[in-house]
Amino acid sequence: MPDQYYHTPLQHSRHIRVLHLAPAEDAAAPIRCQLGTISLDDHLEWDGDYTALSYSWDAQIPSCEIGCNGDSLLVTANCEAALRELRDPSETTRLWIDSICIDQSRDAVEERNIQVALMGEIYKCAKGVVVWLGKSDIRMRRALDLVMEIASVADDSTMENRRQKQRRLREKAEEISNKVQRDSEDPLGALFNRSWFHRMWTVQEVTLSWLDRITLRCGNIQVPWIQLAIAVDALKAAKYKWGRWKEAMSLQQQLAVYVLVRRYTGAKVLLDDNPGDLHNDPSAFTILVNARRKKSTDPRDKIFALCGLFKELEIPFPAPNYSRPVEDVYRDAVISCINYDKNLYILHHAPSDRRRSDLPSWVPDLAEDGWDEGDPRYGISRARFTASGRQSAKWSFSEDGLGLILEGKFVDRIIFRADPMPNLDSVADEIEYLVGSSSASGESSKYRDPDSDTLAEYLRLNHRGYSVLKSWVEISQWSKYPTGESTKEALRRTLGNDYPKNNELAAKEDSFDHWYNIMTLGELDTAARAMERVGSGRSVPSQPREREIYLREAMKRVPQEQLVAFALGAALGAAPGDAAFRFHSHIMAVSQKKCFFFTENCYFGTAADPLPVSIEPGDRIAIIRGLDMPLALRPVEGGYRFLTHVYVHGIMYGEAWPKNEDNLEEIILL
Repeated sequence: MPDQYYHTPLQHSRHIRVLHLAPAEDAAAPIRCQLGTISLDDHLEWDGDYTALSYSWDAQIPSCEIGCNGDSLLVTANCEAALRELRDPSETTRLWIDSICIDQSRDAVEERNIQVALMGEIYKCAKGVVVWLGKSDIRMRRALDLVMEIASVADDSTMENRRQKQRRLREKAEEISNKVQRDSEDPLGALFNRSWFHRMWTVQEVTLSWLDRITLRCGNIQVPWIQLAIAVDALKAAKYKWGRWKEAMSLQQQLAVYVLVRRYTGAKVLLDDNPGDLHNDPSAFTILVNARRKKSTDPRDKIFALCGLFKELEIPFPAPNYSRPVEDVYRDAVISCINYDKNLYILHHAPSDRRRSDLPSWVPDLAEDGWDEGDPRYGISRARFTASGRQSAKWSFSEDGLGLILEGKFVDRIIFRADPMPNLDSVADEIEYLVGSSSASGESSKYRDPDSDTLAEYLRLNHRGYSVLKSWVEISQWSKYPTGESTKEALRRTLGNDYPKNNELAAKEDSFDHWYNIMTLGELDTAARAMERVGSGRSVPSQPREREIYLREAMKRVPQEQLVAFALGAALGAAPGDAAFRFHSHIMAVSQKKCFFFTENCYFGTAADPLPVSIEPGDRIAIIRGLDMPLALRPVEGGYRFLTHVYVHGIMYGEAWPKNEDNLEEIILL
């Protein structure tokens, strides 16, 4: 039995190992290879005589034995499958594969630090990059055929100009989309569900190579990467709504544009002429935020897997160091991000559902997905709000790097926090149905009868949401509003986060006024409307005493969840398609996972809730120079703990920002 293979230490920091894969005519023959050493300095023109493999480990444990330099080396099943497929029947194949060419043993931390820092150059230098997606099947063949079919439109010589081709590509993608009714029917799903598209390391492996050197490989099927890029651009132009293509490719698309602008003179001018919304200037915080949803076994790789890319884009970032804890790696990355971007926008991404407790409060936990733009709690930057009056940011860091020192002003203190709106994800389809026909596009959702369990859950959450919103309405009436508006008007704008489309929905058919009147009804009036909806066989008595007795007895017989549903239906028009009823469902959706609070100065607002550390009475509201939204901060020894950004009606557009900035305070976030 062969001995276990042990890597020979590399003699120079610019040396890498290259795998020499022995040929075999029989696909089932044992895999034999040799590891040699080359210097990257010998390939300064980026024409290295090897092919780099980009593949996902898929959390597999190395269990497949191959022969390496006469000894035995274990690799993952996915790696072995790639080696068998890439092996030539008659000639030696030269490959670079991270799991084989980098010493993965526990004692080789220093080598891994050096090699990981070189990976950008390794992929850029390679004569080719093979993206290995795994073994093929019928659905994958169909998906890849479709990619090539879309991309072939760009080769049509009968079209005269680029814009004509872009239009035809979009139409081709729309043609495919129109044949799909649900995600499970998406003909491209088999492709974009492959794990390669959702791993962290694969991102820079394709963005740093030259586009014409990258090949997609699935079993024995080969597709040039450029064809996939063309097809994805067509899906984007067509607003293709099926499957995970956007999640799979949006980060690669963004980074490819950044790299393209760096490498090719005139590329930025050409891209700026594109009718899309491409951003051609690197922004470190958007790269880090968009990378959060990519998966990595080691959470530090959320940073280390981007080092080659940051180097290519000339963004200063710390070198990989696997001996440092995750908290230090993330903190150093955020410090570099703020210093490079010269803004504080990454702070809006620090709150999240589960944060490691030993991170500074201003550092996002990049191992978490975070909140996407469709989440009601998402921090709004550079868009609508200007709490600090569009002032440029000023910051510094404490000597130990744990504190972020900002300029700002404390404007209020929270004195009451109401119960939060529950998470409605489990009944999202029913909510979507109720609000679907009120969308900006005017399209109606197709309703499917929910099963009994889903309906019961919907009724339970609807009752809970009704109770929460009713309490918010009551709290909003505690005092006159400081801005001079009616509390009703202030509440309307607060519930919708003062978003124009939400304000339009509130005004449509007076739906907010109708809803507000119902939410301020007393208990018995609400029950009376419910009984009318139930159709109990006789009308509710009109005499006050008899009416009260009748209603209280009836309320005992009807489940409370149904009572609320009936009351809302009767009060708001009885039909789910009614605009006022949709407004209630819509406000439940946009308020989910948020709480309502009241302040010392009689303002009110909303904040993310629940959080690992949610807001509570005593927390302070601060406006920070350079940030668009106010922050909720908790006093701690030596400074403040950042909890979350908040919406506070009446201070979102610079109303509370001092005209004399000499009075700004130093605020230290820890």
